[in-house]
Amino acid sequence: MGAKAKQLNDTLVAGLSDIRFTDTNRVPFQFQKETRARYRVASITQSSEGPVLVDVDGGRAIDVSGSYGVNVCGYDAYKGFVDRAWSRVKDLGPNVLGPVHPIISDVLPALKKIANKEEVSFHMSGTEAVMCAVRLCRFNTGRKLIVQFAGAYHGWWDGVQPGPGSERANSDVLYLNDMSPAALRCIAARADEIACVCVSPLQGLNPGSPPPSDLVLLDAKVRSTAEKGNAYRAWLHQLKKVCNASDVPLLFDEVYTGFRMAPGGAQEYYGVDADVVVYGKTLGGGLANGVVCGPARLMKRFDEAKPVRVAYVIGTFSAAPLTLATMAEFLAWVQTPATIAAYADATARTDAWVHDVNVALAAENLPMRVDNLTTVWTVLFTQPGRYHWMFQYYLRAEGLALSWVGTGRCLFSLDFTLAQYDAVKTALLNAAKQMRTDGWWDGDVDAKSISKKIAKEVVYNMVAQPLGLASN
Repeated sequence: MGAKAKQLNDTLVAGLSDIRFTDTNRVPFQFQKETRARYRVASITQSSEGPVLVDVDGGRAIDVSGSYGVNVCGYDAYKGFVDRAWSRVKDLGPNVLGPVHPIISDVLPALKKIANKEEVSFHMSGTEAVMCAVRLCRFNTGRKLIVQFAGAYHGWWDGVQPGPGSERANSDVLYLNDMSPAALRCIAARADEIACVCVSPLQGLNPGSPPPSDLVLLDAKVRSTAEKGNAYRAWLHQLKKVCNASDVPLLFDEVYTGFRMAPGGAQEYYGVDADVVVYGKTLGGGLANGVVCGPARLMKRFDEAKPVRVAYVIGTFSAAPLTLATMAEFLAWVQTPATIAAYADATARTDAWVHDVNVALAAENLPMRVDNLTTVWTVLFTQPGRYHWMFQYYLRAEGLALSWVGTGRCLFSLDFTLAQYDAVKTALLNAAKQMRTDGWWDGDVDAKSISKKIAKEVVYNMVAQPLGLASN
């Protein structure tokens, strides 16, 4: 970290709670105090050149974070979207709200066509759009429960966030296992209680597992991926069939996968037409957004038979002029033949890159491999170990920029060149070799002994430490 970055980072850590949270939660809780003191990760970046980020000291890093899934096209493309969008709406201004700019006529038909839905609702974030979709499904079906699958992430709203990170007890959510026949039977049996079945299609990479953050990377077995093939695709088709037969709406949360997996999102990629689709992230063309698309029967916010019964869903900056304009630019881009070809090429390049990296890792006898789903990739470890989470710091030292979740969710944008793919491969191999040289994978440990040690540490941190008892 350079001098300017260090000074600015100290200012952020002292006053920005968002940074304090991400800095703390990069690694397992047992090691957070030590890593915060020893390994400072600068968050100050002033420019981008393709997928290369330049910090305030002139340091350069290849970005594989994908800006939490937003960066599909490449940062230069979004710069162009915003520049052209502003020229189209600047006469009205960015914050004339209520009246809708006529540019919506470029957005609404395109969204309805891509999503294959009758109606659209605009929002200000993916989390907010999920909140809207769930509320409208409950309102229009008259049912209370929603179904979520184990490990799936649907935003930070506590209505869909079980376990760590939310202390609310969700009595109105059924948590079922991905790819489970028992889950299908449960949905059919309780159909008259279920407002919708929520699916995060990104779970095709790691069904039944939570988002693979380095925060929980306490051992290799914590992170795994599905075998390549059509099993998850077949599961989604079975799920859709059961939902149709049971009259239960199927909701695809495509905030992350929409326009990432294919120009038509996961619906196109898996060949499944969900009842309701939620979009966000890259759809905004560089600006914050959220969108819900669905049939008229599930998008109603009022009850004709009961005039005082309404579903109050609205937002101040929903469909703001500049957001609509950047969205129009993105939607025009994503439907061109050149873009459709670029998606196929990027997936093929990433598949080939994963194969080449795994061959190189095996040749060097390094205890890891990589896996992918389209242009989303993850690092997996092939032997037990307590310190796999350290690998993120070695990658940063080799010139890669990662998000705070670390090595579990990495991305290639469509503008990555073959030379940049090779540079990421070299960085990954060099980082792994150095981590081995530094001894982080030394020692004869097994998963059972690691689990026992972790259990003891959890008990100590939850019970003994608050009571002032010593650890031994």
